[in-house]
Amino acid sequence: MVTPYQAPSIYCASGTKPEKLFTFKEAAIAIGAKEWQIRRAAKSGAIPTYRPFNSRRLVKLSEVVAYIDSSRQGGAE
Repeated sequence: MVTPYQAPSIYCASGTKPEKLFTFKEAAIAIGAKEWQIRRAAKSGAIPTYRPFNSRRLVKLSEVVAYIDSSRQGGAE
């Protein structure tokens, strides 16, 4: 049987492997935040969302973490 899609191997260039999409709740649990915080950031456009096959809105965990890192203020340098 031939598969119509094959995920890239580990020898592919970085960034070419598909990333898992998370619901707002799953993303919040993974980073230790509240679901409404992820939802609010997505609604304001700070975090991009994806709707594959007209389903619920999903986010990439790397983009959520990148948003948090970009909004960090102060702290030790």
